Parts: sequence; C-alpha cells; structure tokens
Amino acid sequence: TATWALLHDPRISKIRGTTAQSIHGHKVLPTYHPAAILRQWEYRPVALLDLIKAKRESAYPDVRRPQRFIHIEPTIPDLWSFYHEHLVSARAIAFDIETSGTQITCIGFAPRTDLALVIPFVDPRRGGNYWPSVSDELEAWNFVRTVLGLPVPKVTQNGLYDVNFLWSRYGIPVTNWAEDTMLLH
Repeated sequence: TATWALLHDPRISKIRGTTAQSIHGHKVLPTYHPAAILRQWEYRPVALLDLIKAKRESAYPDVRRPQRFIHIEPTIPDLWSFYHEHLVSARAIAFDIETSGTQITCIGFAPRTDLALVIPFVDPRRGGNYWPSVSDELEAWNFVRTVLGLPVPKVTQNGLYDVNFLWSRYGIPVTNWAEDTMLLH
C-alpha cells in the first residue's frame, strides 16, 4: 500500500531496495513491512540490507544512479571488439544466461560493474532469431565459447544452473568458474 501511495507501484518484491523519487518529490527506498517480515522470516536479511542502504542513501537528498554502458544489440564485429578491448584483460568476467525451455535466449558478459555486453539469440521482432544468418549465429556461439574458455575468473549468479545448462545443452565448458553470488549470499 505504501509503495502504491508514494510511487504508484504496488510491486514491493520487485522494487524493494531501489531508491526512487516519490510522487511528492521525496527520495524513498521501499522495503518489506515489519508485519510481512514477521510472517515470512526469510525477508529479514533483505530488509536489513535495505535499511543499511537507506542509511547510506540518506547522506544526500537526490537519487543518484550509477553510469553504466550495456551494449544490447551487437554485431559480430562489436563482439570481437569488446573481447579485445575489455574481456581479454579483465580481472574477472561476470556472466549470466537467460533461457526459455531448452534454448538460451541471451547471454551477458560484464568485465566491470559499469560495462556489459548482451548477446541476444532470440528476438521476436526479427522473426525469432536475432542473428541475420546461420553463419553469424555460429560466430556468436564461437564468441561465447571463446570468452568462457578464457583463463580469467568467471563470476555467476545461480551458476550451478548456468554452467550445467551451457555444458549439457550446448557442450560449452566454463573455464575457471570462481564464484557464484547466489551461493555466496
């Protein structure tokens, strides 16, 4: 109710922990109601992190967003340019896959917190396939295999699923999988 009143958005589980400007011009950071935490105790750690963030955010009045660049519609030359400029020399590479059934719809790579590349494979706007030709799609998969084969440490979110899916469905191994943020959490 509070998020609907202040932000015109009732989806607390989707927007909690995100700073926003209320309809009245005030900076807000939604979190779970204490009664909800008492009913679902697993919300407690998340709410505590939200409150820690709220204290940090109270140091300045405006909503500050980090500047990020996310390349979402690359060409094959874009992939290899990103590889040579950012991935080969990265200290670590975070990656994540999105799936639908037995298919990977896209995969993202991030060598830093402010820079990422998303490689789409499914695009309904283009008749289902993002890549204009079979050879382009095969080259995109070659790129994915090359990046995941780098000795650079890899970081995942729910990596048990992603690494298994890549190997079992596509035969792509992940070299030097170092961390899984979901398991670490």
